[in-house]
Amino acid sequence: MKTTNRWKIFVAGGAIVAAALGLACAPAAAVDTIKIGLALPLSGAAASYGQDSQRGANYAAELINQRGGILGGRKVELVYEDEKGTPQGGVAAVQKLMSVGRVKAITGGTNSSVVLAESSVTKKRILQVNAAAQADAITDQGSPWLFQVNNTVSLNSEAFNHYIVKTLKPKTVAYMGENSEFNKTVLEKLKESLKAGGIELVSASTYDAETNDFTSILTKIKASNPDMIYVADAYPARAAQLWKQVRQLGGFKIEVMSPGVVTPGMIKPSEGAMNGVITGEIFMASDPGPEGKEFVENYQKKFNVLPGKGELVIFESVNLIATAMDKAGTDSDYDKIAKVIRENSWPTPRGMLKFDEKGRARAPYFYIQRIDNGALIQVERVSSN
Repeated sequence: MKTTNRWKIFVAGGAIVAAALGLACAPAAAVDTIKIGLALPLSGAAASYGQDSQRGANYAAELINQRGGILGGRKVELVYEDEKGTPQGGVAAVQKLMSVGRVKAITGGTNSSVVLAESSVTKKRILQVNAAAQADAITDQGSPWLFQVNNTVSLNSEAFNHYIVKTLKPKTVAYMGENSEFNKTVLEKLKESLKAGGIELVSASTYDAETNDFTSILTKIKASNPDMIYVADAYPARAAQLWKQVRQLGGFKIEVMSPGVVTPGMIKPSEGAMNGVITGEIFMASDPGPEGKEFVENYQKKFNVLPGKGELVIFESVNLIATAMDKAGTDSDYDKIAKVIRENSWPTPRGMLKFDEKGRARAPYFYIQRIDNGALIQVERVSSN
């Protein structure tokens, strides 16, 4: 399978570092595997995120092992636990991965409240790389062994809100979203951007995680007659139901969805109700940038489906863990591994990633998207740097 030279290093680090250090590459069967734990929502309202992530993670491990593994020929083994899309499920999943699975690192993460709960368990105990959850609060903790591959809410909001204010130019906006850590920051950043742009926020409605009937909220919003509705919801099944109810009430002039959450697993069950909705993302397979073309082509050949952001960031997370361990020469000295992650730039299918002092990466590009005929269509690509 072909790869570009720039990110080939990312998945082939084991052979390179072993050669440089003069390490003997023992047969894979003769040494223990290096276990990486993945806590993913494999059931529940966010299960489609988990299924996408599982495919991307397996692909990463397969490529690493095809190239000889890491740390002298040791294979990477992925161990999965279902976090069920709930904070309680996330805590149970990482506890089991650490105590029973005996994993050397934890990755996964799609929902911010779940990853926040998990990080209370993993802090100062094990390396954790959050692949997809966006809440700033996750890395605001200052945990030295915690890293984040996806953009934070603040970074995504900065790019998306600029488009709302400068291009969409609504005069009035109504907001609705789940009462969660993720959406708290989404709303905070939206208020700041609208105020700076002289745009009125006519209402801000929140709901709890168990809500599935949004009629009363939508009716009140409809009565205020906003130019634009902004929906923030990171659970695919619930969001699909929400947009169906928006259609039943006649819709709105401009409709947007918080960036970083819209996937085919959300669009398909909406049964056309999301057509016309505008959102944003850090990756699009139709325009991946020069570093990602071969990754997209090879992924599509293997799985007969284009990779989404979820598949990509977990692919990058597994590779980051494995390559950093290999470069550090250890699978368990987390201070050393964390130092290696912070001090290096990492070639990926999206381009080079660099982690700041809080362990956050910034996406090279940001994409404005619109849903047409059940698919995400690129409206605009802007540099994030």
